[in-house]
Amino acid sequence: MGLPLLIVGFAACSNDDTSTSAPPDPCPVEGDEWGDARAYIEHNATDEDTGFHGFFGIEGWTDLCVVAPDGEQLWFVDPQGPLGELGVADFFFESREPPNDEYSIDDLKGDFAEGDYRVAGTDFEGIVRVGTARFTHDIPAAPGITFPPLVDDFEEQEPPVIPATGLVVEWEPVTETIDGEPVTITGYQIIVTDEEAEDPDGWARPVYDVHVADNVTSFPVPDGFLQNDHLYEVEVLAIEESGNQTISVGFFRTE
Repeated sequence: MGLPLLIVGFAACSNDDTSTSAPPDPCPVEGDEWGDARAYIEHNATDEDTGFHGFFGIEGWTDLCVVAPDGEQLWFVDPQGPLGELGVADFFFESREPPNDEYSIDDLKGDFAEGDYRVAGTDFEGIVRVGTARFTHDIPAAPGITFPPLVDDFEEQEPPVIPATGLVVEWEPVTETIDGEPVTITGYQIIVTDEEAEDPDGWARPVYDVHVADNVTSFPVPDGFLQNDHLYEVEVLAIEESGNQTISVGFFRTE
């Protein structure tokens, strides 16, 4: 087994408690069933960047490790101090997403093989739990947004102006991967974000975020969400059956 790519230690907020933990060797292979385990690719077709994402959650765990299909341990998380006592429910991460001309999709595929990624950990009752996250290289083609009219870069292009009421986001259905192979789309996600709302901590910015079924190709934004003379970002994500997703992004301004 190679050295882990990531070791994370959550230390208590104290000057005299700076400990981190070494990863277990090996990561458990047997135990009770783990809860939610996902590993997937997120590709931004507009910005041309791609990353490896994951989510691992149960009611509460006190340590967590993840192993690639070839047996290499990718990371180990061991909360410390009061956080270790309390336990953690969910662990979500996004890898860095460099531009594809620096780190290509083929690079990502080479680094992260298809197959089952094993997740294992100890829950808050001391029970070892093990699960798998299925990971594929089936990346959907980009959903083409047909309305509203958008620009890719609002700093270099003047965003189109549309009314603040009656907006329906529309897009073309996705029927193949970025490689032209058949794909099974299980749904779409639509996100509309107010780029000009002021919120110092970033948690209350107005965002309209909804998932819809695979046969839906348009969805209304409720009147009252859009404000007059604001800049908005629109994202439409095509999500295929293993969780891989491709994003199309653009910007408009309201009257």
